[in-house]
Amino acid sequence: RSLMFWLKVALRCLPPLCPPCPVAAVRGRPSAMSLSVVPYIGLLSFGVQYAYPAYESSRVLFKDRVPDKDLTQWIVFWILCLSCAFLEHSILSFVVDYIPLFTEVKACFFLWLVHPDYLGALWLWHTKVKAVHAEYDAAFYPMLLQGLGPLGKAARPAAATSASEKAGKDDDKDN
Repeated sequence: RSLMFWLKVALRCLPPLCPPCPVAAVRGRPSAMSLSVVPYIGLLSFGVQYAYPAYESSRVLFKDRVPDKDLTQWIVFWILCLSCAFLEHSILSFVVDYIPLFTEVKACFFLWLVHPDYLGALWLWHTKVKAVHAEYDAAFYPMLLQGLGPLGKAARPAAATSASEKAGKDDDKDN
């Protein structure tokens, strides 16, 4: 056999530097080759977006005492992660293949969100979202507890229940 034959066989065995987008393959259309400069960026992105956060979240949740900082970090992260996954697979699925370096930018964004030195999700919560959420929380949380009925009484924060119990004991002392 000729040298060209063996060269073609060898090239077929090598993995591509930028694998085709799995979303496009699932939808039955040929995938476009997006511009990528990092080999195996899809695997790296998966690790940064799902594998490492799943490990850290489970590690934090299995502690005896979970710090509020860690709990807030991972709840906000998973909300952002699922929102981005929904947008990417439903709305942006047609254009993702044509945006250069999309996967690299996504991996960097999720790396910033989860990196222990930055804790980007916690920063986003405390600097941007918490003030907006407090307004809606004050308005709708009592209605949510009322709508839950007896389950809402069980879900009431401990501080609120202890304050109401203390008020009830003070009333009993007066009688």
